[in-house]
Amino acid sequence: MAEITTTYRGHEIRYGDNTDEWYCGDLESGNNSHVSLAKLKAKIDKMYLDLRKQGAVKAFEIQGYGGDIPRLAEATIVEYLGQGKTYNSRTNHGSGGYVAGPHKIAVVATRRGNERASRAEQTFDDIMPDTPEAHAAFAEAVRLAQLARAAQAAATAALKAVPRLSLDDIRELVRIKESETA
Repeated sequence: MAEITTTYRGHEIRYGDNTDEWYCGDLESGNNSHVSLAKLKAKIDKMYLDLRKQGAVKAFEIQGYGGDIPRLAEATIVEYLGQGKTYNSRTNHGSGGYVAGPHKIAVVATRRGNERASRAEQTFDDIMPDTPEAHAAFAEAVRLAQLARAAQAAATAALKAVPRLSLDDIRELVRIKESETA
């Protein structure tokens, strides 16, 4: 009888006719077989999950761009998702237009409006290492954002304080308009 093999996540899996079990030599001994192919694949998935947990990196996620004062959330990088693609119409017009994009990672953090941590796809643009230099640079960014917010509020108040014209200032034009419709 022909040997039955399959591949899952790059691992070769073989079926043993004598034992009626599936085997994967890449799994640790004693945990490398199962009567169900689906259960053996689940063991491979668990192996990768355990490896990702061991390789997880603690960091901080920078949140609150735009008009908000930026803030930090403790985060854990749990998986490298690969390099994305970006459309570039200038250099690849008519040829598909996709070029290598930013590297993507899976990050677990507590985000605004949520009490529980959640996993999200991110780029390195929003991830800060837990170093004194990074914290000092972030503190300076917060200080400048607060200054910018205060300056914007002052500019808005000053603009509102600029005197404006009223109907009294254009009395003659109002009188002309009223005489046209009378």
